[in-house]
Amino acid sequence: MAGIGKTTLASAVFQRLSYFQFESCCFLWNVREEYLRHGRNYMRKKLLSDLLRDESILSMDTPFVGSSFIHGKLCRLKVLIVLDDVDSSKQLDDIVGPYDRFASGSKIDHFAPGSIIIVTTKNKQVLIEKEANDIYKLAGLNHKESLELFNLHAFGKSSPSKDYEMLVNHATRYADGHPLALKVLGSFLHSKSTDEWESALNKLKIIPNKDILDVLRISYEGLDKGEQNLFLDIACLINQSFTREDAEKMLDAGDSFVKIGLTVLIEKSLIESCENNELWMHDLLRQVGQTIVHDEHREPGKRSRVWDVNDVCHVLERNTGTAGVEGISFNMSKISIDIKVCRAAFSEIYNLRILKIYCEKKFKLYLPQGLGSRLSDNIHNKKFKLYLPQGFGSYLSDKLSYLQWDLYPLKSLPSKFSPENLVELILHGSHVQKLWNHHEVKSLPMLRRIDLSYSQLLTELPDPHSPNLESLNLEGCKSLVHVLSSRPNLEKLTYLNLNGCSKLRDLDDISKSTQGYLDVARLGGIKNLWKNFTYLKSCIQSFTGNLCLYSSQGHISQKFAPDLRCLLLCHTAIETVPPSIGDLSGLVQLKLSFCRKFKSLPSSICHLKSLESLNLCGCEKLKTFPEILEPMKRLRFLQLSYSGIKELPESIVNLVSLINLDTSGCKDLEFLPNGLCNLRNLKAIKLGFCSKLQKLPSLPPSLHVLNTHNTMIADRVVIQILASIKFGSDTLYHNFCYPGDEIPKWFNHQTCGTSINNIMLPPYWNNDDFLALAFCIVFHWNKIDKNRMLITSCTLKFKTIDDGSLYKYHNCTLSSMFNQFSSNHVLIWYVKRQSSESGQEMDGLDWPTTCSTEASFHVCLAYYEQIGRFVSKLSNLGSKYGEIKKFGVWFVYKQDMERCDAETERKNKRSFNECCESSGSEAVGSLEEEDDDESHSKKPKRI
Repeated sequence: MAGIGKTTLASAVFQRLSYFQFESCCFLWNVREEYLRHGRNYMRKKLLSDLLRDESILSMDTPFVGSSFIHGKLCRLKVLIVLDDVDSSKQLDDIVGPYDRFASGSKIDHFAPGSIIIVTTKNKQVLIEKEANDIYKLAGLNHKESLELFNLHAFGKSSPSKDYEMLVNHATRYADGHPLALKVLGSFLHSKSTDEWESALNKLKIIPNKDILDVLRISYEGLDKGEQNLFLDIACLINQSFTREDAEKMLDAGDSFVKIGLTVLIEKSLIESCENNELWMHDLLRQVGQTIVHDEHREPGKRSRVWDVNDVCHVLERNTGTAGVEGISFNMSKISIDIKVCRAAFSEIYNLRILKIYCEKKFKLYLPQGLGSRLSDNIHNKKFKLYLPQGFGSYLSDKLSYLQWDLYPLKSLPSKFSPENLVELILHGSHVQKLWNHHEVKSLPMLRRIDLSYSQLLTELPDPHSPNLESLNLEGCKSLVHVLSSRPNLEKLTYLNLNGCSKLRDLDDISKSTQGYLDVARLGGIKNLWKNFTYLKSCIQSFTGNLCLYSSQGHISQKFAPDLRCLLLCHTAIETVPPSIGDLSGLVQLKLSFCRKFKSLPSSICHLKSLESLNLCGCEKLKTFPEILEPMKRLRFLQLSYSGIKELPESIVNLVSLINLDTSGCKDLEFLPNGLCNLRNLKAIKLGFCSKLQKLPSLPPSLHVLNTHNTMIADRVVIQILASIKFGSDTLYHNFCYPGDEIPKWFNHQTCGTSINNIMLPPYWNNDDFLALAFCIVFHWNKIDKNRMLITSCTLKFKTIDDGSLYKYHNCTLSSMFNQFSSNHVLIWYVKRQSSESGQEMDGLDWPTTCSTEASFHVCLAYYEQIGRFVSKLSNLGSKYGEIKKFGVWFVYKQDMERCDAETERKNKRSFNECCESSGSEAVGSLEEEDDDESHSKKPKRI
């Protein structure tokens, strides 16, 4: 990405290295521009002249790096070369000559060993083609760095006055970590009043800064025509982040180059590739694309793409659209006035490829009224209405490849619309009763996806030839009575969602339609079920009818293919599953949550060698868990919360890869197996609200999350912390929670508040014996709300010897604790010091050196709200939901571990003798905890 700081960084590296290590150095600036302006011979002569310190080379005709005269001099030189802003690998070959690698320590035939060539480029492919030994992608500045750079240029100092603080935040948010934008904006706003700042920032939302755009536009101009069109489509028609799959489906017309085009844009840093296959375009680059399209014509209807709400309304209401319009993206959530679409609004837009009318907010669906149909949405208490005339249905471009119209208000698609080029058809919450009315569509050769979800008036789905259909979503289509009756050639159908289709009764021919290729299916309200699923291949979700897996209809492998990957049967009426379920060797996920009648699970589940997740949450009649007769090496998650389980078998030790065990809310659970301590991968155990569970067995040292109702585990947690540190747990998340109102005595710094100040540190406190910092709070929820969860943050301040006023700030955050109880609870977590062996920072803490003399700590709360899978931060709540009553800190040293081991061994010996005296037999099992006034705390059985 242009302006991100590549040249600045390369220059800094060059300045640092050029003073030593190298016999000759050269920095060629602006290679792309200079190469175009002066040609390859000039660039080659410039390089050789600088390296050999011989200006006469500039007068040579065509000096060549590989010539015997030049080579004789260069091969004895250890050189440092920086080539700035290279645009192609050909430029490298022409300037330096062909060689294998650009890297430190790589073999470069023309120069002495140890020579380094550094190349900056906007095109990653240049470095890939030359097999660069190291490729460093320069990221944008973080928030703190952005503030420092911006303030330096805007105010000449590190921080502004309070009058400007909010305006500074707006400016840095606009630049979004882009160094050039921060410098340009800061310099432009320097010495201006707050009113001028507000005016300038408001202007930027509409008219971007020209100096910034001119730099960023360079990358766009280096694209070919097809890549430019793809860039403009993304900048104007796709909002926020998006997945590569979404972009390919939306922008690919069947014979397009979208796949390779996206790769090129990523390589040239015009879009970023993030986690989970998500793509993201920087807002400044988005403004570049939108400005380019905006400059095409003064009239919106004559531009290639229309996305601004006001412009779209102008085009649709006044019928100003032309053949130049190829894409329309319209967010209905942003309008607050009535929109009356012209009858012929789309009649002249006959080159339209993409039509995306969508609604981001939750919507309310209203049935048609009067002459037109009405859609209504209440967004921020502003109601809008979108009116379509009855005659509108005659128009839509035949070139449409992507059609999305949320809440589509008419009974069918336009009568003259030819959908043969459609790749995706999305009509969420529409009023369609039939897709086509009064005309027949025989073939949809390009169609890959149909989504008519929650179109509650849809009664039937037509059967055109759709050989490339991959996804069909009819969820919530409550009036649908017939589907897939005679659909031929659906070999590519991999997703079928019929959940909530309450009037759909039979799918006799589905197996004929799918030809055994169906990967994903969600079905609800279907009664004639089993005979239709012989060929299901990957996933069955959300059955809602009366379903019995264990029936007289035969072996389960006859109902599901052996390579079935995901079997999700939540909220069903099934009572058991047959032993033959063990034959589903490819099953990865088995989910039976909230099956209220479910009673038993066969021991044959141990044959499910691919199983990674087993969910039996809410199975109230499930009283026993089956014996695990042989190791299950892949099962990592076992969810038994709120089930009727009374105990777990000792054979659970065969779940050798188990990471998470959740039995919270199991009111009948009385015993946990002693073998838990042998599950060396187990990291989380949740036992909250297990009211009959009175004691815990020994726990594995790998454990770093323990939530329980048990009030007798304070010392167990202390030992667990020491064991986790001792055995090298490298997790970033350590969380122990239990009811109580006392901080363990091992925490030798305590307060009835949220701050501990002026802890005097001993000399060399941060030596090799220092292991970790442990934190503890006593917390009380003041208001129960199951959607709320808590984030606890602790700020560390260390005072140093050399500067009494200098404090170093370090932050650590404890992950969420859900609001489920009203009593006092103890919450303990810890963070380890820097690993002396690996040199890596643990938990993001940059621990201070031993020169620190004092330490202070402050703990605070943040509340979050979780609704479904969405989480948002809640601010300014004070102590409305909860408050910290006590706070403790423990500097953990090796001596603590040794003392704990010694006291535990002594206590075990005493308990063993007492047990032998009382019973006359050898003591077995876990030992009860007891008070010991001589020690710092209570100690359970040694781990």
